[in-house]
Amino acid sequence: MAFLIGTFGGAWLLWGYWISAMPPGGLEMSPAFLVSAILGGLAPSLAAIAVAWALGGRAGIARLLAPLVRWRIQPFWYVVALLTAPAVTLVTVALQAVVIGGSRFADIGALLPVLLIWPMMAALGEEIGWRGFLLPRLQPRFGILPTALVIGAIWGVWHLPAHYIALKAYGDWFIPAFLVNGPIVLTAHAIIMSWLWNRSGGNLILMVLYHFTITASAMIAPSGFTDGAVGVLAAAIAAGGFWVVAIGLLVWRRTDFIPAASARASASSA
Repeated sequence: MAFLIGTFGGAWLLWGYWISAMPPGGLEMSPAFLVSAILGGLAPSLAAIAVAWALGGRAGIARLLAPLVRWRIQPFWYVVALLTAPAVTLVTVALQAVVIGGSRFADIGALLPVLLIWPMMAALGEEIGWRGFLLPRLQPRFGILPTALVIGAIWGVWHLPAHYIALKAYGDWFIPAFLVNGPIVLTAHAIIMSWLWNRSGGNLILMVLYHFTITASAMIAPSGFTDGAVGVLAAAIAAGGFWVVAIGLLVWRRTDFIPAASARASASSA
């Protein structure tokens, strides 16, 4: 509970200011906005570190961060973590072009300074909390899939202020836009990441890398950042691509979601 209070309270207080200060639909990359956005994005990891320190002091922090330095793992898992999101994004962008028409890629040159910083800050700022702290504490009790569903929902709702800043110009379409860009797609990611976490023995580096790629891919191909129904449809196509992967894992790798695998990975990272 303390982790969730710190995670939501820290981020929502920082992001809340921009909900009232920014123009409708505006995403102004001013220095003040970037600083507050980044600090708010650090809330899950900072809350996890604070709770770990409160419960176990330096030893608690060391246990929390230990999976972040386990870099010796089969190269295959690095490939999965780094290429899954970009590959799915390329496929869904092609589908968007067929269904909706038009280019769905941002100007990478204009985004480059932010693209080099924001995705990694988001990944490090969140994953120590979501997968490093929360997942190992829920998974032994509830199992892999229920834990993934819970974390996906929490993860999605946590992004509400950030999505409101970006999508409030949608008006009546904001709620479906938020649901698709938030809880729906992030729950698919949570299933994929939970599978990767358990298959890799609780490797937090892979979680950071995967998160980096989903943020970077979303910035390069911002499917939801158009107007109204078209934006929601584009985002739904993008989310559908990741749900195909998540459901595929649940069907073809269903034995990886059994409680025994859950216990092994959680024991190695708790």
